[in-house]
Amino acid sequence: MTTSSANDIQAPTMFPECGTCLTGLARMAAELVAGEDSDLRTRAERAARDALDREACSGLTSPEVANRMLRAMARVTGVADPFEVYKRKEMALASTAVRSLGIDGTPDLSALLRLAVLGNSLDFFRPPPEAFAELERFYRGGLRFHRDDSARLAETLATRPELVIYLTDNAGEVLFDLPLYDHIRARAQRTVLGVKGGPALNDLTRADLEQAGLAGRFAEIVDTGTDGAGLDWSRLSDEFTALLDRADLVVSKGMANFETLYPRPLPGPVFFVFKVKCRPIQDWLKAPAESYWALWRDGRPVR
Repeated sequence: MTTSSANDIQAPTMFPECGTCLTGLARMAAELVAGEDSDLRTRAERAARDALDREACSGLTSPEVANRMLRAMARVTGVADPFEVYKRKEMALASTAVRSLGIDGTPDLSALLRLAVLGNSLDFFRPPPEAFAELERFYRGGLRFHRDDSARLAETLATRPELVIYLTDNAGEVLFDLPLYDHIRARAQRTVLGVKGGPALNDLTRADLEQAGLAGRFAEIVDTGTDGAGLDWSRLSDEFTALLDRADLVVSKGMANFETLYPRPLPGPVFFVFKVKCRPIQDWLKAPAESYWALWRDGRPVR
């Protein structure tokens, strides 16, 4: 376990191995949209492959390339949110799973972080019942962070920061985030939940929260102003970008947020909570397979 800051980690771009994963993602999205319409499915996949070919050497991160692929598919199919039904099932199952653990409201920061990263560790693209069946085994088995900078988070929260942004990831994952969000909200002067501005795989949107009856659980919700996994910097709204620049702390959930946010300078620190889910990121971070990270990055001057 290491506890240093993140100054020794270089910024990511798309890795050569990501092409296979992105192609599989396009196939899944096409099947969800097209169903039995083989012609539509073929055209959707072709649009995605064309976008991948155009962007593969662009210097973008893998999430940014995925966003361009999915937008190309949406233009062909006319379906903006192929994962809509999937997300509803995911959130319902996640709610049941979190209640079964019986740890909602615990004051211990370590336990809250374990719960939050556990939500990120579950592969929601597997059949959800199968994924949630492993929940208790993961949590009760003594989940440990390979990189644990949680002391820095505790120190900052003790200063009662003026503005904290909590960047969410997958829709079902927000149920695992709620206890940690409440802990932060009780210690910050202002806590803002950041969601996607439009459909992005199975990532959380304001509409997802409203549909699930969860919007009232959060003091303030702000969206990125755009769709797309991670933070698609070329499309973020001025409002959201300005909010990031003013934040005393950003808590960032998930690998896509890590890949897209880590390279960007922000005046305030960022605390990344995620699981290493793929071999390219594992090799890039020189990390054990499927390791858990609670990674602090100091603020960086914006030049």
